[in-house]
Amino acid sequence: MQQNTTTIIDTGVLSDMQWLGPVSARNLVDTKFTTTENIEAAISAINQFYVPVNPKAPTRCIDGRHDPALDEKHLGPQVPGGAPGAALAYRLGVDKDDLTRGTFLADAEAMISTFARMGFAPGGHRDEHSLNNKNAGCGAIDGMDKILAAMTDAHLVNDHKRVVKMLQGVTFNRDNYLRVLGAALTLRGHSDEYFLNREAIIDMLEQRSKKSISTLKGEHHECIVVVNLVQGTTLSSNRFSENFNGIQAFGYDMWLSAEMAQKLLPLPELIVDRQRFVMARIMTSVATLMGLTDGSQRLLIRINTPDEELDTANA
Repeated sequence: MQQNTTTIIDTGVLSDMQWLGPVSARNLVDTKFTTTENIEAAISAINQFYVPVNPKAPTRCIDGRHDPALDEKHLGPQVPGGAPGAALAYRLGVDKDDLTRGTFLADAEAMISTFARMGFAPGGHRDEHSLNNKNAGCGAIDGMDKILAAMTDAHLVNDHKRVVKMLQGVTFNRDNYLRVLGAALTLRGHSDEYFLNREAIIDMLEQRSKKSISTLKGEHHECIVVVNLVQGTTLSSNRFSENFNGIQAFGYDMWLSAEMAQKLLPLPELIVDRQRFVMARIMTSVATLMGLTDGSQRLLIRINTPDEELDTANA
């Protein structure tokens, strides 16, 4: 019987270009927070901090900051922006309505209801800095306009496409990519109206799903991004950071996108819509990283590799 081994692929830094976000790994190296040696040790050991997902646990954001309410035995998968992030992907990839109509708040509310029907537990977060202002406290939600800007920026679009293609491999479809990109460009022209009152999403989610909202502590110290393709697993983010002197990792469980697409769009004739939803989810996730970071974090991809393939590679 063929056995699989979980492998971490280190692809180097996210980009050699300057992305739009403020979170920088460069600013953390050789400070009180970390050293180059500590980052290398964390990368070498990160696979040990992946655990099975609890299907009843709320989805978590990709944020690597400390969550004091996190139950290490009850972890949900990490995706940018949770259910609201999925709502944007659906709007860009699948929705046949006029892109100049509707609001993100309405789309997110509909997706939260859909999550509940499908058995996904919607989750989200604030942070301690947002408690006294109007921001949601989630970088993915607060920065939705920046996500569209990053995805459609003439200077960044080729870099965006490069990362999306690397993550999708042979399943990358150029036509689907261009379709989602065109939808993002159209929506960007109406982003002020579309994203109006988005900060209310966290309150709405908390009202609809009790104990679904955490309040994250501290500053961003993410030096690593891990894109996880191993189904049913997720990063034990608190434990990882505690073991490596406060180093944080953005964790993105990309495997969830296909599972979501299958439940959202179950019929065989909807295969193209499923592919476009997955494409839009990955595109918005990469654009989220482009809006949150300067591109200096190390990008790791976590996959299942057949043992015989590893044997051949090591021969």
